[in-house]
Amino acid sequence: MKKYKCFIVDDEPLALNVIEQHLSKFSQFEVCGKSTDPVAALGAIQECKPDLLFLDIAMPELTGLELIAAMQHKPSVILTTAYRDYAVEGFDLKVLDYLVKPVSFKRFVQSIDKFLEQQTTIHSPKKAASDHLLIKADRKTVRVDLADILYIEGVKDYVRIVTNQQRHITKVGISQFLKELPVDDFIQVHKSFIVAKDKISAYTAYDVEIGGVEIPIGRVYKESFEKAMRK
Repeated sequence: MKKYKCFIVDDEPLALNVIEQHLSKFSQFEVCGKSTDPVAALGAIQECKPDLLFLDIAMPELTGLELIAAMQHKPSVILTTAYRDYAVEGFDLKVLDYLVKPVSFKRFVQSIDKFLEQQTTIHSPKKAASDHLLIKADRKTVRVDLADILYIEGVKDYVRIVTNQQRHITKVGISQFLKELPVDDFIQVHKSFIVAKDKISAYTAYDVEIGGVEIPIGRVYKESFEKAMRK
């Protein structure tokens, strides 16, 4: 049986413990980390690389929504919060589910079922080899060489893959697409853009230039972008 790694972030220790106790009832899930500090959690999540993240929204220093945007590793996310007002913004970031505190076990089970269903239905894009991807586009399976990709743009439930020769559009979220790319070769610089590191011709603190196109750098991505460019 496949084991799924989970990480829990909540500045309220009691709420964090409730989620951990709920998870303990499912043998296929294991908690690889937890934190009451969202800033410290960023690095821990990168180390743990969880499959599923339970994340509070209203936290000091860094909100849950800001943390999602800043993460290089993109797990499935279930938001947990006492406030319903964030629901629309949360789903704009393609989170899996939204749990309102106090989280009942019955409602928690529904979220777990949704995650397991997601895992069985994710099939594209598929990594066919280390140097290319196979994607579904225009009712065909298309090979896209990684070396040809300039940048990838997220547009609602789709991504637009811009290469040296052409553009492809496939129905998959940008966070899921990022999981299929070599982390040393591609950088997410904005919630809607992933760029090929070796195709960057110039950059400032606010944007990168690729093939004559200026792509914005999101505020929460600046630090990770600068680190990646120093490697």
